[in-house]
Amino acid sequence: MVRRVGLGCTEFAVPGDTLEAKLRVLESHEMWLELVNDGFDEKRLKNILEILSNFNTSIESVQAYLQHDLRMLSAKDRDRKAAVRHMEETIKIASAVGAQNVVAVVTYGKPTIRNPREKCIKIFRHFGKLGAEFNVVISIEPLGRNRTTFLSSISEVYDLVQDVGSDHVRLMADTMHIHANGEDVVETIREYAAEIMELQLRDTDSKPPGQGNIDFAPVLKVVREKFKGLTCLEYQPGLDPHADFTKALDTMAKITSVTQ
Repeated sequence: MVRRVGLGCTEFAVPGDTLEAKLRVLESHEMWLELVNDGFDEKRLKNILEILSNFNTSIESVQAYLQHDLRMLSAKDRDRKAAVRHMEETIKIASAVGAQNVVAVVTYGKPTIRNPREKCIKIFRHFGKLGAEFNVVISIEPLGRNRTTFLSSISEVYDLVQDVGSDHVRLMADTMHIHANGEDVVETIREYAAEIMELQLRDTDSKPPGQGNIDFAPVLKVVREKFKGLTCLEYQPGLDPHADFTKALDTMAKITSVTQ
């Protein structure tokens, strides 16, 4: 069962040069943070926990960000172990900061291991057991055909999740990746709404909602009507992160007011 919270934003999209500054921005808008694990030690985790204690802003999700470079389905044993270790560490970090969710992917690029789907099921069953131990859900994000050759669509990752068979391993979705696959964003969300743990709102070319080619009015309408999971802004900010963040929130507010 997902703990009901409002809108979140991924760490790198929130304006501010420090975690304190970012939390201050989110707190002023009653939003939650998606923390990015780009590789940090116990000292940094302790520092994050100390900073969090001074804010009412929660961390609801943590990205296993080094998966951009690590390859869980590599033919090289060393590479696979590094990727699995990063996921294990991210699950433990998520538990420590009180997050519900860990954002994971299967692989960028092309898997080089033999029988990659069979191996993937085994790995995510392991993560599911760890998630149960630490009370964290691992949600798998389909990356789209332009970023991976393996399990790129919502339907493929949904089938994988079903085969993993763990309550602590679920589906995730990103509006940009759905659109990049040539799929109908609204109908895809509608079809899988009950299965998705987290939905990331992002326009084409990783732009903030409202600055690309996706029509977010029907997207937010179906989210309001059907979706019960975590909803998070995730985009690459431009030269003025404060302006991008403000525009994204304005877009969300205007659309929401019209579609209600």
